Amino acid sequence: MKNVLKIGLAIFSLLSVHGDDLPKEPPQEVVKPIPTPPPEAPWFTGPLLAPPGTVTPFGSYEIEPYIYFTTTTGIYNKNWKIVNSSHNFFSLNPELFLYFGLTSWLDINIITQFFYNTVSNQNSVNFGDLQIGLDFQLLEPGFTPYFPGIKLTVRETFPTGPYEKLHPKKLLTDLSGAGTYGSTFNLVFYDVYHLWKNHFLTTTYSAAYTVTTPVKVHGFNAYGGGFNANGTALPGNTFQAIISFELSLSQNFGLALDNVYTHVNKTKFFGSPGTTTTGAISSNSLPSSEQLSFAPAIEYNFNSTTGIAIGAWVTALGRNSPIFNSAIIDLVLVF
Repeated sequence: MKNVLKIGLAIFSLLSVHGDDLPKEPPQEVVKPIPTPPPEAPWFTGPLLAPPGTVTPFGSYEIEPYIYFTTTTGIYNKNWKIVNSSHNFFSLNPELFLYFGLTSWLDINIITQFFYNTVSNQNSVNFGDLQIGLDFQLLEPGFTPYFPGIKLTVRETFPTGPYEKLHPKKLLTDLSGAGTYGSTFNLVFYDVYHLWKNHFLTTTYSAAYTVTTPVKVHGFNAYGGGFNANGTALPGNTFQAIISFELSLSQNFGLALDNVYTHVNKTKFFGSPGTTTTGAISSNSLPSSEQLSFAPAIEYNFNSTTGIAIGAWVTALGRNSPIFNSAIIDLVLVF
């Protein structure tokens, strides 16, 4: 037993003295995890009806042509009931939106348009009202996690389209303007949410209020009228709210939906009303109206600066407002 202990102590002494000479295992290399690259920025054309959520920055400009193919089939009466027209009214309405960046927080935009209207073998082609506006970026999207981006638009409408002295046999096809200077103030809230992988969701909340000026009207006009009508119309102010969503299915394809509520105050008239084609006293005033409509669309984005959206705009219900169905094509080009 003593011999075994002596041998063990001898081996321990040898290991203690020569331990540094023993082969050592190589140090294990620490492998750092490769960070997941962030998803590519989404490509969006934008919903059909809601305004852009951000301004066009300095040094850039945007061209956005629209084409509306609209069929008006009747009206919603004062009791929210559908009243069909004896003849459908067709309208082709090309619009051109131009945006020019002035600073990082301000752009100027111009909207021009014209109409081709036809009903019952009557048709006309006319220029529409011109709009010029300024966009102010009050808060950039993503600047703070607590608020979406905020933009203010101030836009003026100039009465460049025909609105009075309309031909009684043209059945309002020669009407393409309102005759009033309209000042619109629009507050837009916009944000982009990353859902998963390369899928994003945008939300746009728009609240616009338009203040109108009195309009001198003669004959048949945008507010009614008739032979020898002569007076002043006071168009009602308009409130419009839009809630819009965009969902990216891939980098190129996306879906969009606009939900639109519009309220127009009553139009008043002072002066001589004139007479209709039947000899009755004509009306130059319009009751207040409301309308709820939707505009779904599918969009294809060729790259981050070019895209196209195709969709429809349809009415769901209303009061003293038209019933219409529109097919819309929207092309966006950013330079």
